[in-house]
Amino acid sequence: MVQINIITKHAKQANEITALLYSRKLIVNEYILKEVVGRLPNDQNELTNVDEVLIVGTTKALLFNTIVSTLKEKYPDNLPVVYAVPIVYMEESQTEALKANTAKV
Repeated sequence: MVQINIITKHAKQANEITALLYSRKLIVNEYILKEVVGRLPNDQNELTNVDEVLIVGTTKALLFNTIVSTLKEKYPDNLPVVYAVPIVYMEESQTEALKANTAKV
């Protein structure tokens, strides 16, 4: 299991992404954190604040590549940042719910 993190610049895109991934049973426990501030270099190579939106959810590790492919297909020119962090421990009933509510691999 992994915690998937998707960073986008727009709340509308975040809502589209969670709806898409949920409809295909690729992610569970979707959370959208709208007031996230990223720090990125500007033209003068100084860090500046950038408003971003963070999607956090859980899924099976083997679904990660499917999620990335789905997002590349939907957003070929505006792909959000996508990465996953391994979940080392998860409560047993939550693990079973994740397995039952995500796509079969």
